[in-house]
Amino acid sequence: MERNNNIPIRNIYYMLSYAYRTLNLSEYKQVGTENFENVKELYAEILSIGIPVLIRGGLSKDYISVEETSNVIKGKIDINATIKKNSLVNKKVAVVYDEFSENILLNQIIKATLVYLSRSNKISLKMRKVFYGLLPYFTEVSDVELDLKLWKNVRYNRQNIRYQFIVDVCRYLYEQLLFDESSASQMMKEVQDEQRLSSLYEKFTYAFFQRETKYKVSHPQIYWSVDDGFTDALPIMQTDLVLQKDKRTLIVDTKFYSENMVARFKGGAAKQVSGNLYQIFTYINNWKKIPDETVAGMLLYAKTTALNQPNHIYNIKGNQIFVVSLDLHQDFSGIKENLLAYANQFFA
Repeated sequence: MERNNNIPIRNIYYMLSYAYRTLNLSEYKQVGTENFENVKELYAEILSIGIPVLIRGGLSKDYISVEETSNVIKGKIDINATIKKNSLVNKKVAVVYDEFSENILLNQIIKATLVYLSRSNKISLKMRKVFYGLLPYFTEVSDVELDLKLWKNVRYNRQNIRYQFIVDVCRYLYEQLLFDESSASQMMKEVQDEQRLSSLYEKFTYAFFQRETKYKVSHPQIYWSVDDGFTDALPIMQTDLVLQKDKRTLIVDTKFYSENMVARFKGGAAKQVSGNLYQIFTYINNWKKIPDETVAGMLLYAKTTALNQPNHIYNIKGNQIFVVSLDLHQDFSGIKENLLAYANQFFA
């Protein structure tokens, strides 16, 4: 299996910079000038700067439901809980009420991450002390066991969007440390690494075209063009990136895989991954065109070390499909030049 490994730390920093504009703030300027031995050091440095920035801005609060027994009636009385706990014997009742509190999931994730990092021998002693010193700011926040499932329940809004960058980096670093320390097979680690960087690759590509071009940039859902209106159980078609200009639309699907092309047997000819071609072809054919609109698709792979890499243009039933691979190991100026050139193939 040919991996997408050893992406230069500098390029991961640039990808983060595009994906999260927060990294361009003055507080993070020193990060861009430092040399890091590995990506863990980069993530740890970002958190050591970013978490204090969150603290200075005040930890986010929200209304949470509190259940307790009390001799003071507030909120709603829970009759069933009162009877079960036999609270009336002590002249108390079970009550449920809302409290405006810092004890919310976002703060719980950050606190749990700080606890984990302050104890991890994969982090330098100096950095562990920094993380440990931040814990007193989270005394009103409950302790939770750090688990990847926590991030699945995170929801952002206008009030807490400033947390997104830090909470995402908490996950990147936790995953990096978790799989370094685990006894899972090497193949499992490769799959997890692939999944993590896939998300960053997608966010980076979207943000890059937003900032560096004048295309209309979006990532809408595409709805199935059914004949009778029946869509129950059909899968959601969520695009990664759509570029539009002058009645021309390019639907881009980013792919960060260990293998970009496959062979049916050892030594056989390398072929496109059929599922990826089917996916982008389906996107094109279900896109609701306006009059005179031209629609094309692009599979944007991250280049691996394999000999055969996707670099093809297909014309299938009047639809143009570009299949390209971006070398993330090159200097970032080359990455920028390549991305602009890929889009220009269609829009020029």
